[in-house]
Amino acid sequence: MTPKKRKASPPPQSGPRPWLKGLGFVLYTLVAATLLFEIIIVSLLHLPRLVGISPQPLRRSIQQVYRHFNRSLIQFDPDCARYDSGLFYTLKPGTCSFGNIEFQNTYRISEPGVRDDAASLDAPEVIVIGDSHAMGWGVEQDQALPQVLGRKLGRKVLNAAVSSYGTAREMLMLKRLNTSNLKVLVIQYSDNDLPENRTFRLNANHLPIMSEPEYQRIVRHYGSQRSYYPGKYVYRLLMKVLRLEEPEPDQVRMEPVPAGQEAQLFLFTVEYASGVKLDDVQIVVFEINEQLGTTRPFIEAVNLERRRRGRAPFILRLVAVDVAPRLTRDDFYRLDDHMNAKGHEKVAEALAEAIRKPR
Repeated sequence: MTPKKRKASPPPQSGPRPWLKGLGFVLYTLVAATLLFEIIIVSLLHLPRLVGISPQPLRRSIQQVYRHFNRSLIQFDPDCARYDSGLFYTLKPGTCSFGNIEFQNTYRISEPGVRDDAASLDAPEVIVIGDSHAMGWGVEQDQALPQVLGRKLGRKVLNAAVSSYGTAREMLMLKRLNTSNLKVLVIQYSDNDLPENRTFRLNANHLPIMSEPEYQRIVRHYGSQRSYYPGKYVYRLLMKVLRLEEPEPDQVRMEPVPAGQEAQLFLFTVEYASGVKLDDVQIVVFEINEQLGTTRPFIEAVNLERRRRGRAPFILRLVAVDVAPRLTRDDFYRLDDHMNAKGHEKVAEALAEAIRKPR
């Protein structure tokens, strides 16, 4: 018998190995998830109303993305600001347009670098100093609280607030203004004033100012923030979570201190930073922050600390106004942490009542 021939086995088929298929699926899933996450972030950034009704964790996350990776800062916008050797920067005299996702406003800036007209510089009765909140970030010039306050009081009010100034620079700005007819000084405070006030005290009543090259470096950094590339927000968030993201170059580390110490540093700066005679001036202080509907410990602490023995007479007469109970979430932008026109109107009314009140 002839033996049967054994059939030859077919050659092994070439093709992707199982582990390559698995890796491909994982990579596909990651890319798809990243793309979806990026689309959600971009969509929410451009739908602020939807952010406003979102669950709080999502709302806060999108707000942080906007503030750290998207928002332009007027103090580092070459069209609206300039370097200043004494104050680090001021607004740039002339007219400029500044905006972010939720607003676009025109700024008319006078020679000292403040958001007001030349007529208001001529011996105003009331001067408002502060940071972006009092300056009118996000609202038109006639909607900002200093201008609203002037209409309510029927007095000449000068808006001398500049974005991101702390109390020390706010008081130093007074040296550049006509205070010959000053009757009321309104000071807007934010908790980020603390590092500047502490630096002023620790440096023997002197505020160190960065150089112009350092200022220009920060301008370039924030200019680069405006550009978008695919996956920008997911990438930046991942870098921040992994703590690989470089901190903003203008940020100063702010270690918390007790409210009493914060108030002491504030009052010390008000008393010694300006060099302007304030003996016959009524000082009114208020704070703008995101802590809505509750009395801030800072305001209470100022009212307590101002009465201590040895204070200057104008500090003893200081009035601290708590505006927080008047404000609601509807008075602020949904992405941005600044007041809209309604918020400015409410704060101006509270300040007008405090100024009119007999002492």
